[in-house]
Amino acid sequence: MDAADNRRIARNTLFLYIRTFVTMLIGLYTSRKILEVLGVDDFGIYNIVGGVIVMMSFLSSSMNVAIGRYLTVELGRKDYEAYNRVFNISLIIQLSLALAVVLIAETVGLWFVNTQLVIPEARMHAANWVYQAAIVTTVISIINSPFGATIGAHERMHIYAYVGLGEAFAKLAIVISLFWCPWDKLAIWAIAMMGVSLLSISFQILYCRRQFPHCAIRPHWDRGMFRSMASFSGWNLFGTVAWALKDQGVNVVLNLFGGPAINAARGVALQVRGAVTSLTGGFQGAVSPQLTKNFAANDISATHLLLFRSSKISFFLLLIPAIPICFEISYLLSLWLVKVPDYATLFTVLVVIETLCEVFGGPTITTLMATGHIKWYQIVVGSLLMLNVPVAYVLLRVGLPIYVPFLVSIFFVIASQGSRLIFCRRLAGMSIRAYLSAVVSRCLIVTAASLIVPTLIYFAMPETLLRLFVLSAATICTTAAAIWLLGLDRNERTFIRNIIGAKFGRIFNKTHIA
Repeated sequence: MDAADNRRIARNTLFLYIRTFVTMLIGLYTSRKILEVLGVDDFGIYNIVGGVIVMMSFLSSSMNVAIGRYLTVELGRKDYEAYNRVFNISLIIQLSLALAVVLIAETVGLWFVNTQLVIPEARMHAANWVYQAAIVTTVISIINSPFGATIGAHERMHIYAYVGLGEAFAKLAIVISLFWCPWDKLAIWAIAMMGVSLLSISFQILYCRRQFPHCAIRPHWDRGMFRSMASFSGWNLFGTVAWALKDQGVNVVLNLFGGPAINAARGVALQVRGAVTSLTGGFQGAVSPQLTKNFAANDISATHLLLFRSSKISFFLLLIPAIPICFEISYLLSLWLVKVPDYATLFTVLVVIETLCEVFGGPTITTLMATGHIKWYQIVVGSLLMLNVPVAYVLLRVGLPIYVPFLVSIFFVIASQGSRLIFCRRLAGMSIRAYLSAVVSRCLIVTAASLIVPTLIYFAMPETLLRLFVLSAATICTTAAAIWLLGLDRNERTFIRNIIGAKFGRIFNKTHIA
């Protein structure tokens, strides 16, 4: 990669991190207040029924990746006419998909919500409001995918930052207003969240129409391109549905065996995961377009180098907050929530561990998408992920503890990443041995070294706010030292030194001249 690419990635990462930091703080406070205003049962109902929104957000983001792959390739070639053809054909595909989602959701999905989920009869009416709002949000999100992919392909990450901040402040305002709302709070919350999503999506569509002439809607038709994109999107959709079933299917299984209260506990864990993963999401979102462009330019060595480094850095970014969260989760939840649902502490620790395991997936998925040959990759990995739900159901059915599905999920996350590495070797020429040496082994060594001091502090001090601060500060210092000494290779340390030296050199020169 040249210096311009590095600067672009750094700038886009900065935009996304500003958004991440602010939205994380607002989101955590919003989650606390929504649990307070709805109560444990209604919060659990929203998480199980509104989980359709989460499930379909996987679908929307996945379609962004699939469409973005084609758009980014044409953008890299500077073929704007082909870009426009890809854009319009992707709109046709998305409209067809949206229609199929409506048909399935309003038949099979509606039947399942009203007859199979464990929901108190008195709250069924509100649950249906949540469900219908989720369907509307999903359909609009699917249609928006070509526009969202366009923003990503052009690396306009500041737009994502603005949209994310706007959504965060809007949700906070809605939560606060719910305390004075005279109507059913669960139904109003679901409708309001739908409104926020519609405004956000509308802004992205208007931005693309104004800023990018090659996003003009025209009656283009290219049968060959349609078949190629439909095949690619279809197999990608299979993998996305498998991931969504793995994630939200477990939520349904937990509901069947534990009711809404267990869903509330898992909802708390997912709120923490969302806050933590947003730290890596910004970085991976900034890196993904460059990975695709490197591969499209047939620069395989640059692709492998960026894949290795982005995987490693993603893990390190996640490890720093994950260690104090896992050690201090009981105290953190007691500070954060008015009433902590049963099992929330254990579920959160297991979800954070799972997130550490799955963080490696982002760069490898982007690389595999860039190859365009994803059929067997999606079949193998998707099938592995779909096994998560039946295995979890059987294990709970035979009487194992309610946390077992989380352990099953961790196992299949690791297995799916192993499969991705095999396909990266076959499709992108990546050496698995080099990946294990440069990425996995260094991450494990850094993790082991980083745990020593926090463990000593945890057992040496009583559970207080002071221990939280001391343990967090020690984690930052020891993990940063371990990353520098054990996690980075010589070239990476030299690269960072050069960036810091150039930055401080410019500051010194400006000060000296002044």
